[in-house]
Amino acid sequence: MTVSLLSHRRLTASAALTAALAGLLAPATSASAAPTAIRTQAPAPDMAGIVAALESAMANGAPGAMARYSGPEGVEGRAVGVRDRESGAAMDTRARFRIGSVSKTFSSVVLLQLVEEGRLTLDASVNTYLEELLPDDRITVRHLLTHRSGLADYTNAMFEETVPGFEAVRNRVFGYQELVDLSLAEPRTTEPGAAYAYSNANFAVVGMLIEKLTGRPVADAYQRRVIKPLGLRETAYVHPDTRIKGTHVRGYLHPDETGAPLVDSTEQTASWAQSAGAVISSPADLNTFTSALMRGRLLSPATLEAMTTVTPTDGTDTRFYGLGLRRYDLSCGTRVYGHTGTVQGYYTYAFSTRDGRRSLSALANTLEAAFCGKRPASAPNARSAEPSGTAVHLPLRAERDLPERH
Repeated sequence: MTVSLLSHRRLTASAALTAALAGLLAPATSASAAPTAIRTQAPAPDMAGIVAALESAMANGAPGAMARYSGPEGVEGRAVGVRDRESGAAMDTRARFRIGSVSKTFSSVVLLQLVEEGRLTLDASVNTYLEELLPDDRITVRHLLTHRSGLADYTNAMFEETVPGFEAVRNRVFGYQELVDLSLAEPRTTEPGAAYAYSNANFAVVGMLIEKLTGRPVADAYQRRVIKPLGLRETAYVHPDTRIKGTHVRGYLHPDETGAPLVDSTEQTASWAQSAGAVISSPADLNTFTSALMRGRLLSPATLEAMTTVTPTDGTDTRFYGLGLRRYDLSCGTRVYGHTGTVQGYYTYAFSTRDGRRSLSALANTLEAAFCGKRPASAPNARSAEPSGTAVHLPLRAERDLPERH
């Protein structure tokens, strides 16, 4: 899968992919509450629309793309192109890949389990648990999980230039404190709690909290609290190992310079991300994870309600954020919960309906087609500029998990 951190190419591809997921979710309700009603008959996924979205990703520079939908109708997988440009191996929906910021939802689940166990409180100052780590006692644990701490995102400077930035950290092993120090060297973006401002620094601190409270590496917490209970056989946190074992998708990074060759970004420590984005998984495991989370298998009903209580992240009234969890309101009125994930060469979508009955994971944006189904030719998308009578899926541009120019 090819992803450009700093080019319009990746944005176009990701927008086409979001359009494929929409037909599986529940009707919209208020932004601050979980849905109270579920459709009795959700539309069947538009598999042709999903394939079209995958092919659009390829048209915009990806060597391959794939999606896996799971619902009452069964499991459907689609793949186009190749997962390895050198060998020519076909894209495979069973392959593993770097899931980037979808890792944030794994980290949030672990931290919220610790909240349930009484080891910390969401509205307590972070400095209560990590003494004098942050320069402001007003920054709470909740602020970290909702990206409202005001801590600057150190990746803005780190990846200001795509390939040089990546090559500088490809094999580097950071400590959490180093990542926090990089953030603190930059001006804060907001006052604590004032506004949403996405920052990987928040989840570097979350990783520090997990390790401080458990006395064990974050990898152990993922394994014991999420991976093993759900039987996620293809999911792992291998930091700082650079390899992806088994059948996997190779990532390819677009340089900033037009026409410059792609850079194979598969092997890296992902140490710049760690608990913010270093998990490796597969489509089937991601379907299982998001569905199990929404079904209440990992958190209590009260905690899951808190996690899915969201606030807007921009002025579109379609994108929201809870506790380490995104919500997208799709064009057909359905809502999906999950996360997007960017890590050099990969762009991941992992979402489920609130009842957990329908889920989609993809290396491409296929949300509208998956969750909203096929649009009748007589009822075009109201938000679309297409001529009347044309069946379309509106691309919903995903929020960016890493800085990029466009």
